[in-house]
Amino acid sequence: MPYLYRIAYDGTMFYGFTGHPNSLEPRLRLIFGEILGRGSRTDPGVSAVGNVVMTGRKMALGYVNSKMPKGAWAWGIAEVPEGFNPRKAKLRRYLYVAPHWGEDVDVMREAAKLLTGTHDYSSFIQLRGEKHTPTVTTVYDIDVTLRGDLIFIYFAGRGFRNKMIRKMAWALLAAGRGVLSVDDLADLLKRPRPGAVPSAPAEGLVLLDIVYDVKFDVDFSALRKAYVYFLSKSRHLSAHAAALRAAGEALAMWES
Repeated sequence: MPYLYRIAYDGTMFYGFTGHPNSLEPRLRLIFGEILGRGSRTDPGVSAVGNVVMTGRKMALGYVNSKMPKGAWAWGIAEVPEGFNPRKAKLRRYLYVAPHWGEDVDVMREAAKLLTGTHDYSSFIQLRGEKHTPTVTTVYDIDVTLRGDLIFIYFAGRGFRNKMIRKMAWALLAAGRGVLSVDDLADLLKRPRPGAVPSAPAEGLVLLDIVYDVKFDVDFSALRKAYVYFLSKSRHLSAHAAALRAAGEALAMWES
């Protein structure tokens, strides 16, 4: 029987999830052997809390984590039936975080409503050259929240295409800055133009969850280790950010 493993990882430590010698999947194959499927092919720099891989081997999570590279953890396992496809999930949830540079959050929320629903998202997809890449999909919800000097954008949908969330995040931020109007976004949906929208930086994106009708056995020790890692790294990065801000403020004093 095949088995699903829940995987969390720091995307800055790997060159994406798959497709490159320095991506995470080649390291996973050293542990699991053949990878039969995956939940999401995240880009270089994108982190994940609840991605999944499917293999034909049942292994103790403690053993798996003893072999995992730094910045990655397997924290759940579930047996699934033959023929199970981890790409066919009930729901996917992502979070994009960006610094707030004065964007009008109300305009971003208006734009977010426009981008939800079922549309041809060709303007917001990086096509890889496949002849039959599906460009029509459904976005269930986009929620924009301002927390201090950061903008949190939550995305929920059954499936997202290549670079789609990063491009939608860029478009929403551009709308908040007045670079694009809501009418511009409506036109990009009405008259799709591949390549029209650039991608926001990968490091702001986190895959929060992929939802299946599957019950996972959870290793809470692994969850705790991942939590401590991310919390510790965020504090170090916050200190680094504060030092950079202090350097900028010191330089600004010379102008006065």
